[in-house]
Amino acid sequence: MSRGRGARAPQTQLAPLYSRAVSVDPEGEIGARKAALRRLLLARRVSLSGPEIARRSGALTELLGEHRLWREARGIAAFVGVRGEPDTRALLVRALAEGKRLVLPRVLRDSGRLSFVAVEDLATLRSGQPGRFGLIEPPQRAGELAAGSPGAALGVDLVLVPGLGFDRRGGRLGFGKGYYDRALAPLRDERLPARVGVCFGEFLAPAEAPLIPCAEHDVPVQWVVTELEVARCGLAGAAGS
Repeated sequence: MSRGRGARAPQTQLAPLYSRAVSVDPEGEIGARKAALRRLLLARRVSLSGPEIARRSGALTELLGEHRLWREARGIAAFVGVRGEPDTRALLVRALAEGKRLVLPRVLRDSGRLSFVAVEDLATLRSGQPGRFGLIEPPQRAGELAAGSPGAALGVDLVLVPGLGFDRRGGRLGFGKGYYDRALAPLRDERLPARVGVCFGEFLAPAEAPLIPCAEHDVPVQWVVTELEVARCGLAGAAGS
């Protein structure tokens, strides 16, 4: 299936720069490669128009909603898409309408970690101010069900993972703060919850870096969903099948 892509930099200049790595990176070479790729993909993301994001997000929602990963999930850890990410609001509504447990992340400012919070009413998301980095988060409330990792303690068996880019081996490029890598680290070797990257088609195996540069601490995803496909990832998928 063909995929629309934005403007590309010449691949001859960038392809040698982005090779997959899992070794210790004492001199920061992998970090430098990530930063360069991050700038490229951010520029591509901000070029997307609102109507295009809405149209493609709708297609993504339909594809994922009909997939067995979604149908069989009893609890879903998701996120609210912002700043050019796929709009996930229809997925959040669908999860609650289908009786699934819905869990959303909140940034803990002091610890540099995420707290995943069970949400029963999406109206509460509109009642609070945007969180750190402009994210839409569940407001704090007494007696809430929350945990630092979106796993069995919260009844989650499907995690939707945001990212700037992904590759078909499960590599993920985030914003460089490490929030999701820390949250997913305890689940790295577990079959469930399934880790599913969420992006638009041109951010899966982008032309400039078909293999995302990765270090030892980076936690891979097992699947990636776009508006065009639900793709099973190679290395991570083998561990999570």
